[in-house]
Amino acid sequence: MAEIFFLNLVVLLKRSMSIVDTEFVLVNTIDSDGQFCSVLKNNSDKPLDNFLICFSLLSPIKSVNNCLVITQVGGYVEISQLNKSSLLPGEEWSFKYAYEYSRHRPLNHTWSPQGVFVKFLDGTFISVYVDDLDFQVFSSSESIAKTSSNKSIDKSLRLIPHPREWMPSAGVCNLTQPLGLSLEDSEMVTRAVSAASELGKRLGFNILSSNNKDLISYNTKLIIKVQKHKASSSYNLVITSDVIELNAGDEQGLFYGLVTLLQLNQTYHKLIPCGTIIDQPRFDWRGQHLDCARHFYAVESILKLLDLMSLFKLNKFHWHGTDDEAFRFKLDSNPELATATAKRGNNLLVPPIFGSGPNPTGGCYDSSDIKRVIERASSNYIDVMPEFDLPGHNLSLIQLFPTTRDPRDKSNEVSIQGYFQNTLNPAMPETFLIIEPLIDDLCNLFPGDYIHLGGDEVAPESWKSSPAVDALKTKYDLETNKDVASWFINKLSAKVESHGKKTAAWQEAEEGSYHEKRSDKLLFSWQNLESGYKLARKGFKVVLCPAEYIYFDMAQSQTYSDRGVNWAAIVSLEDTVDWQIIPSDELELESNIEGIQGHLWSETILKDNDMESMLCPRILGLSESAWTSQNNRRKGAELNDLVLNSYRDLFEKIGWDFYKSENFDIMSDPAKNKEVLINE
Repeated sequence: MAEIFFLNLVVLLKRSMSIVDTEFVLVNTIDSDGQFCSVLKNNSDKPLDNFLICFSLLSPIKSVNNCLVITQVGGYVEISQLNKSSLLPGEEWSFKYAYEYSRHRPLNHTWSPQGVFVKFLDGTFISVYVDDLDFQVFSSSESIAKTSSNKSIDKSLRLIPHPREWMPSAGVCNLTQPLGLSLEDSEMVTRAVSAASELGKRLGFNILSSNNKDLISYNTKLIIKVQKHKASSSYNLVITSDVIELNAGDEQGLFYGLVTLLQLNQTYHKLIPCGTIIDQPRFDWRGQHLDCARHFYAVESILKLLDLMSLFKLNKFHWHGTDDEAFRFKLDSNPELATATAKRGNNLLVPPIFGSGPNPTGGCYDSSDIKRVIERASSNYIDVMPEFDLPGHNLSLIQLFPTTRDPRDKSNEVSIQGYFQNTLNPAMPETFLIIEPLIDDLCNLFPGDYIHLGGDEVAPESWKSSPAVDALKTKYDLETNKDVASWFINKLSAKVESHGKKTAAWQEAEEGSYHEKRSDKLLFSWQNLESGYKLARKGFKVVLCPAEYIYFDMAQSQTYSDRGVNWAAIVSLEDTVDWQIIPSDELELESNIEGIQGHLWSETILKDNDMESMLCPRILGLSESAWTSQNNRRKGAELNDLVLNSYRDLFEKIGWDFYKSENFDIMSDPAKNKEVLINE
């Protein structure tokens, strides 16, 4: 059997090589020390002279053998031969390199060279085919069929998030035909019904009739009423065999009740169980973040995400539109900032980082794009919070506007991502002349309550040798550089508040000791769960985003064919719910926990739909954790059974790819690289 398998493997590899341009090929393997062993092959009829091999990885590298690192920007690298010579037709150049930081041992194929090309002295280039041998080893095992390990799956409702109370009764309600509507004459009811109906149409399973006069017949009547409820966004549903009654106290509650019916109609194949649902959210903030700086997502992809969020009752979209790699929001006060940093590629302001390759790729969001996102979010009862990450994470802005740095600053800081001098200097007048109008624009464009000002991962060496910052410290009695960062964020918070809005920031924004004119902020704790508890104990309002549980850029297994990083953890679907949100011995902390938020950073995303299997099904665990009370929140194993038996079909119905864990569970330890790929 082994001989047959490897014979088939050789045939498969030959076929894969024959259908691509293989004049120049980079063959990669990873040795037992986690070092890349690469071979550049010249299969053309022309010699390669005076060239560099260029590609991107996830962070900086170091040369190990037979190569020199000539240029490096974060994970983008240009490498030359150690002893420069022509690479003649038929010849090979073998070389070794490794990630600079030991913590970055390669986990899976997304850690390997991406977007590879050969660059010549005149700036021209040719693309290179990448043959990742570790990725090309196929497992002969079959995908595991859908099955349930939990025979009690139907004791809970096939609804995510699970409601606060579910009291089943005998019988089923037939929804094979659109519901006949009986509505109160209320604009609030009309808007909620219209929003749910439009969502259902976009997802492909609308159950609401837009016009009862057009109905020849219907099996079930839906009666919608507005009644007083103590909690916002709460609703009640009473389902009988021929009548469904929905009541809620506000528009959001009506919408969520209708979304519940949309979902049940799919998971029960149009025959939903009779009973009573009494429901309300546990947390007001139920967020999902998307990093659009490392990867540019088309507006349509963002709209698709907003529909997915709405289906699972998430209500906050954190739009991460600025970072070292790009400033994606095209704003009136400085449109050049977006247009100059939007595209990355060979010989551009932003090099081809994160696998983008030599040709220009990317884009920005102008006011019409932003308006489309806000309008879809609003129709889905989702608030949009834009982020302008300050003062670190600003490499591309600084390259465009170098006067935002102190020219006498000799700190030479390097960020955790390996970027050199990426921190704005708050002592330079030009910094505020550029930043404050951009904040004005964001406040004017986005109707939500919050503007996120970042504050995270300021390189430790920032400003240590800046005379301008030394003078700033003296003037404002600041002792440490964390105090300087705190002063900077608080000064910009005043600008946000002048527009009647509030400031959100990462947890590091309150690490400094500057308290004069300190603004109240909503802090997002990401480093670990305990760090969020510490902030809540101090009285800060906190959104918990513990990377070890709800960072969706984390890999979902340890196999080489998977996607993602692992600096915080390997995060499975089960992990997203199997954690204690509030310590059982400190229940009083919940008064300072505004909610929870999932994050998708995009360093390993090469195309828009890569996000789908990173989010699904793990976004279901986020939904369950953010909405459902602690007592009714299902365990990971039960949620996984529900996914296997019901929600995979739902994802297919709405056109979302999803992660199939069984394709990876059967595979070996990645360090051995024995069995790897089954296509998702």
